[in-house]
Amino acid sequence: MKRPGRNSFIGGIVALSLVLAGTGYAYWTDSLNVTTKATTGDFGVQFVDLGLYAQYTNETELGAWSIVDGIDKGYIDDNFFMRGASDYNKIAKDGSIEAYKDRAKGYNNVEFDAELVKAEPINKKVGPYVTANANASGKIELTINNMYPGYAQAFRSDIVNVGDIAAKLSDIKFESKNLNQKELGNLEDMIGVAVYIDREQYSPEQIVDEPTFKLAKAIGKDKTFKVGGVEFVRLSALKDAEVKDTLENNVIKCAPATDQRLDIFIGVAMDPDADGVYTTGTVENRTNKDDKESQLKGIQLSMDLLWDQFNVGKDAGNPNILVKQNNK
Repeated sequence: MKRPGRNSFIGGIVALSLVLAGTGYAYWTDSLNVTTKATTGDFGVQFVDLGLYAQYTNETELGAWSIVDGIDKGYIDDNFFMRGASDYNKIAKDGSIEAYKDRAKGYNNVEFDAELVKAEPINKKVGPYVTANANASGKIELTINNMYPGYAQAFRSDIVNVGDIAAKLSDIKFESKNLNQKELGNLEDMIGVAVYIDREQYSPEQIVDEPTFKLAKAIGKDKTFKVGGVEFVRLSALKDAEVKDTLENNVIKCAPATDQRLDIFIGVAMDPDADGVYTTGTVENRTNKDDKESQLKGIQLSMDLLWDQFNVGKDAGNPNILVKQNNK
């Protein structure tokens, strides 16, 4: 009798061994074996390459701003803090923050910072980001102290997938709270935020209608104010904000691949309020509002970006022949 060869294939989930064996007294026996091997991947997105706006030429425009402060021409150019393409762990080029403070002397005492909280070297190569040159974190902390009506500042970061499974942005939750135990007054109406998320592309002219997230568009124009041409959503409008439907209709995917990193741009501003809706306004439009309502106050906005696997909510349609093994 010619013995058949030993047959095996790889696939499926968990280890599975099937043995069909003949038994008996003084008779020949044989067996077949199926071995199934599988491993699981990991799932995760992180922030990397955090900086003051802007850091790359494709983020800049002629006459655009990084900070609106009312000094001299009213703003500083969007390339003022640009630090170059390889200093991923710096938020600005050397000396630029000190240069801004020198410029602002006699005008304001604003302090600002951007930090990757508990940053660690990125654990997987994603595009140009490797363990040797880039830190990553699941949390960003942006700080602006001593801001005033009409002041605005922008920040930027990349969002990268350090896992093995594509992720999709499914929801964003907002929460604001008091920072210094004082009554907030009208600060939630006077402080606003702008958020724009898009897919980073090397050749954007070849891809049209790429999904993006635009906070002001998702929330509504009647809940915003403008500084430097940008619409900022009042924090008071974010208390019960629902953006899930916007993201469901415009899927933003972050895959573990070089060309599917995301850029996130965040702006923080204080309503100029020249008409005196919340403050006394200008001398020309002076009102009887109390300026103390928005002075010497502190507020913190927490913005949670919530991610699902790319395939959440999807089924496979009609079953195949394996349905016959179901417990019916």
